[in-house]
Amino acid sequence: MSKILALDTSSEYCSVALYSNGNLSTQSELAPRSHTQLLLPMAKDIVERNGIELKDLDAIAFGCGPGSFTGLRIAAGVAQGLAYGLGCSIFPISNLKAMALQAYKQFGKKDVLVALDARMNEVYWSVCRVNISGRIATVETYGVEHVSEPELLFLPDTVQGGSLVGIGSGFDFLERFPSNIQESVTCFDATARPKADEICELALHEVEQGQAGRLADAMPSYIRDKVT
Repeated sequence: MSKILALDTSSEYCSVALYSNGNLSTQSELAPRSHTQLLLPMAKDIVERNGIELKDLDAIAFGCGPGSFTGLRIAAGVAQGLAYGLGCSIFPISNLKAMALQAYKQFGKKDVLVALDARMNEVYWSVCRVNISGRIATVETYGVEHVSEPELLFLPDTVQGGSLVGIGSGFDFLERFPSNIQESVTCFDATARPKADEICELALHEVEQGQAGRLADAMPSYIRDKVT
């Protein structure tokens, strides 16, 4: 049975998760500016507590973004180092897709608007569809992942009004979203942050599908390529 370690440092939280023997174990700590010191010890600890060793892992997954540029680089670097050293697969997982799965668990709705505070008066966002088949979860994005001012969000033609739930720190800007989006979101959680739990679950689908998980493809996804 697959054994997958997932890492996320895209926000102020440092988060790890392990899928092993059909069970998902998680660990998370609010740790602004301490991700570098905490991430690898947390990863080793969760593996050891589940009675396995790092060499037993089949795959490493990490939240590839969007999110804190520094945080994304930390998770990517640690994940790349582990995958290279262990000779196992590695999977970069979209934080927006992972948060869509988190919203599905919380609200039970499959259509999700994910919005994260991107600073610089912008939000990272996407409209996603969550699909569940047994223990396997997948998330599709309607179109591409975006970064824009809150006023520029829009709904795909295939998404019906009034059917969405929302998640992410970008909902602190809800009053600036276009009126049709405000009316379409039935409930939301602006306090939620990306977690390794859902990253691990989405990576499980990749592993079960026999995807290669190549080290060369394991890169952060910033969406926005400039900072101030």
